[in-house]
Amino acid sequence: MKQVIEVLLSRVAHRGVSPDEVPWLIRDVLNAVGDAGEPTVDEVNRRLAMLGWDEEILDEVSFFLIICLAEERDECCVEQRMERLF
Repeated sequence: MKQVIEVLLSRVAHRGVSPDEVPWLIRDVLNAVGDAGEPTVDEVNRRLAMLGWDEEILDEVSFFLIICLAEERDECCVEQRMERLF
């Protein structure tokens, strides 16, 4: 997972996002995805632009990395809850 984060940081840095802004970007991307079902990168970029991000802040790879991080986090949470039950 550390490599995924490093690649994501590198990719969004090339688009003008500072490391301090990455958590906010991830939050806004996940909110945009949650509202739209299965949106395209273009749709997410439009939603992000409405929140003040640059119009083309995400590319396909960065979008995929953010989704992978979210899924990894969700899987870890489920596993921890299951361990507590048993």
